[in-house]
Amino acid sequence: MAYVQASTTGGFGLKGRIRGLISAIRTARARRAAFDRAYSELRRLDDRELRDLGLSRSDFVHLAEAEANKIVPL
Repeated sequence: MAYVQASTTGGFGLKGRIRGLISAIRTARARRAAFDRAYSELRRLDDRELRDLGLSRSDFVHLAEAEANKIVPL
């Protein structure tokens, strides 16, 4: 027989659900800010710097997402 254990950070009532929603929004905003910072820094690199690092512009989204996940884990 399998057992499932549910864990919530805000609780089951309306207040808990609202707290959970606010927490999720804050986390999403923090991740987006980290993504935007990383992407902006990558866009500032010129072609020579990118070649030296072994990167292409198509790598930017993946690298920025990885940085956002590192700062604010899912």
